[in-house]
Amino acid sequence: MGDQFLTIINQIIEDNIDNEKFSVVDLAKEVGLSRSMLHRKLKKLAGKSASNYITEIRLKHAKNLLENDVATVSEIAYRVGFKDPSYFNKVFKKYFNISPGNIRKIFAVNQNYLSTDQNLGELSVAKPEISPSSKSKAYRLFVKAVLVLLLIVIAGGGVYYLFGVNRSLEKSVAVLPFANLTGQPENAYFVDGMHDALIGELGQIESIRVISRTSTLQYRDTDMLLKDIAKELRVNTIIEGSVMGAGDSLKLLIQLIDVFPEERHLLVNEYSDDMHNVLKIQTRVVKDIAQEINIKLSKDEVQLLAKSHTVDPETYKAYLKGMYYLNQGTEESFGNGIRYLIKAIENDPGDPLAYAGLALGYAIKGHGMIVPEESFRSATAAANRALKIDPTQNEAYTALALLYLYQLWDWPMAHEAFENAIANNPNNEIAHAHYAYYYVLFGNSEKSIYHARRSVEINPFSASYHSWLAWLYYYNKEYDKAEFSARRSLELKKDICYGNLVLGWTYIQKKQYQQAIKLHEKLPKNDCYYKMLLGCTYVQAGNREKALALWNELQEYSETNWVNPFYSGMLAGALGFTDKAFELINEACDKKYYPTLYIDIFPGAEFIRNDPRYNVLLQKINLPYNSTLLTAQQ
Repeated sequence: MGDQFLTIINQIIEDNIDNEKFSVVDLAKEVGLSRSMLHRKLKKLAGKSASNYITEIRLKHAKNLLENDVATVSEIAYRVGFKDPSYFNKVFKKYFNISPGNIRKIFAVNQNYLSTDQNLGELSVAKPEISPSSKSKAYRLFVKAVLVLLLIVIAGGGVYYLFGVNRSLEKSVAVLPFANLTGQPENAYFVDGMHDALIGELGQIESIRVISRTSTLQYRDTDMLLKDIAKELRVNTIIEGSVMGAGDSLKLLIQLIDVFPEERHLLVNEYSDDMHNVLKIQTRVVKDIAQEINIKLSKDEVQLLAKSHTVDPETYKAYLKGMYYLNQGTEESFGNGIRYLIKAIENDPGDPLAYAGLALGYAIKGHGMIVPEESFRSATAAANRALKIDPTQNEAYTALALLYLYQLWDWPMAHEAFENAIANNPNNEIAHAHYAYYYVLFGNSEKSIYHARRSVEINPFSASYHSWLAWLYYYNKEYDKAEFSARRSLELKKDICYGNLVLGWTYIQKKQYQQAIKLHEKLPKNDCYYKMLLGCTYVQAGNREKALALWNELQEYSETNWVNPFYSGMLAGALGFTDKAFELINEACDKKYYPTLYIDIFPGAEFIRNDPRYNVLLQKINLPYNSTLLTAQQ
């Protein structure tokens, strides 16, 4: 397939040889690939970048014309797409180590030598006569040598297969960002939406590990080879795609590539249909991919993939714009995302996608924040509406799980929602990440760490998930693992708060207090939450004066601003103001302020854990007494 690809590439360049404006972008469009995808393929097959490959074809064509003396050097330069003859001379000489003007003379001399029967000296070597028997023997030796070489190559491939990458039996796929070949830059939201949609559809298949959009976006326009991308993501299959039509009709080009031991195209297919059938196109793609990588779909998975329906194109595009802006993660983009999702709902109140997206957007925004009750009502209403229309919407279940866990403290309903979210999409990284923190409430470290690790496997470039996993390892007293995961999070995102936080806690366990303080002093200085945590660190390090100074700052700040009483209560407990600590923490508990439900995993809790009022507090949160010591909830 590689030779065929290069033949096509060569022909396209030859057809445009005299077009000085023919570029890598034009070549990519001709073959239906993005510029970066084309670059990687040519690097793999020819060892050259796309622009160098085009230049090489032009130069070789020019050399052929010069050798046949068909025109002047300047005329030939123009014929092969160089608008500047002097530049052509420079490039030609650098490539062939000879100027264009001298090439014809050298060629003529060589022709004269080759046309005689005389000894050609250094230009040639006389060929000895070979008898028929000698030819037969030579042929047998040649065949033997080829077979030996083939065995070496196969063995080498096997060695690479076994040791070059940790390839488990688990099927694993990374969908690289799609190329926008629609000719309209403003279609970026739609192209990204198709990329996200395919990841979501594939994620419904339990036997495939599908890398999340966040991690695959790292490879937009990258020049890395596919095998290097696959190694970083620890996958064995790569999917590349291009969106070539996004108007009244949709046109996709999908390539499925098995990377190890050598790149092998499993599927190259074009999908096109009316925009109303966009969900059906996505389903066809997923079914084809599953078939090519030998995945046998379960009965439930077949039913999930069969649920695709026709959509109103404008509604679907508004939904994609909404998710596009929500995924950007800024306050301004969040508002834009919500507006587009509401517009999608107004266009078609019977479409579940926008309701599910709206619910998840509100729920994620609400996690860890004090936000208006109206937002929670909106999220709950949107999620329930989405599930009424389509009971398989995993985003809606995820939204409800977050609301039940963090806002309502309804553990049975949170458990049920998490289970439904993951059942409908086993690759739901958000559900796995937060389900881990559901299980930590009940002391089930095995399930907690399993789900946290699963979120990291799906989204390996998430600094947040690595730091959350580090916290769980720390809570489980696996300090070496906690340190490793914390350092990994800091590699991915310099000075990520939770990375420094957990790494500092591991130093406290080693009684390396100055190192811990140095890390914790990097935490945001104007954030009351991090002031509380830094104060607890000062107390553990024996620096009560600095901790007391932070307490005074919090008290002064609270006179004119709202401060979460949980923060003040934890610092009060660390300073020995035990009665004040329980007064404040009980206030936070009564109002269900986050993160009161996680009091038991904060290192600062050790200052008040032996007080009888502590178990009463756990009762109010509806958690087991001394939850870290009790049998895990199943």
